[in-house]
Amino acid sequence: MRDQAEGLIAAGEDVRLFGRTGLLKYRWRTGLPVRRASPARLARFARSSTDVLVDHGMDVADAHVVFVHNLMAEAVRYLSRPEWHARAEDERRFFRSLRATAPIIANSRMVERALIEHFDLRPDRISVIYPGIDRSRFAAADCEAAKEEARRALGIATGIPLVGFVTSGDFEKRGLDVFLDAAQRIAAARPDVHFLVAGSRRLPDDAGAHPLVAGKRLIHRPKSAKPEISFAALDLFLYPARFEEFGMVVAEAQAAGLPVLTSRRVGAAECLPPEYDPWLLDEPDAEEFAEKALALLDDDAARSRLAAAGAANASRFDRAAYVEVSIRAIRGAR
Repeated sequence: MRDQAEGLIAAGEDVRLFGRTGLLKYRWRTGLPVRRASPARLARFARSSTDVLVDHGMDVADAHVVFVHNLMAEAVRYLSRPEWHARAEDERRFFRSLRATAPIIANSRMVERALIEHFDLRPDRISVIYPGIDRSRFAAADCEAAKEEARRALGIATGIPLVGFVTSGDFEKRGLDVFLDAAQRIAAARPDVHFLVAGSRRLPDDAGAHPLVAGKRLIHRPKSAKPEISFAALDLFLYPARFEEFGMVVAEAQAAGLPVLTSRRVGAAECLPPEYDPWLLDEPDAEEFAEKALALLDDDAARSRLAAAGAANASRFDRAAYVEVSIRAIRGAR
């Protein structure tokens, strides 16, 4: 929303942001004013105004264009949570009542397919716009230059292989248990490998009691506004999410020149270059993750090829390009 708002303002448009919760925090983080509004108020606004109402939460069925970021109707296939089932029902009601002319923007082909399957939407109503990354922050050269300092902050010496998992939170959805299982297998085969988990404020109790944590071979760092620091320290990034509509950290790691292991259940896997095809898993599996990780850790040339291909490919998913395409879609809805 911030990227779109700033892009529209720069393009000469009058932009107003509305939300329901977290408004002060959002304004503090972005510098953009945001007003409180209920879905009912926004629905009245959409019906009475000539302005374009852009919905980012699947809350306002009178919206003129809808951006889909999360899709619980698909997520519950892989992780059953009562609140997700309730939200999936809300999604079904939303799409049944959504105005027929409203274009729908998915953040991955995977989400596009799920929208068609779950809600019987016409394919011609849906477009895919991949989220854009800030390449001024996630650049291979910068991460390489920061590697020694990033490792020193973790207490990891140069030359020690470091495999990491970086996420904003929700360890269950993002597959922390799968990562730990894979890490245990990697550690058994390669006693020199260490591990980093960055995300959330603390590890869950069961993860905190894991032998790798107790043996100080796995380090945890809380969620940070600067994941690029974690990327800089790593040799290999493993992202084992059970399901992820997109997964910005995968795209950011790619731009940072970090080789990535993930599965096709992660939307951002679609943004990896063809060189990744033999390395992508169909689903998150600890044994297969460990097998592929060990193969890459033993093959410096393969890691370098993936890193270089990913960093070059990242230019296709720049934030400026995302803003340009988003603005075109929003103006088109007018």
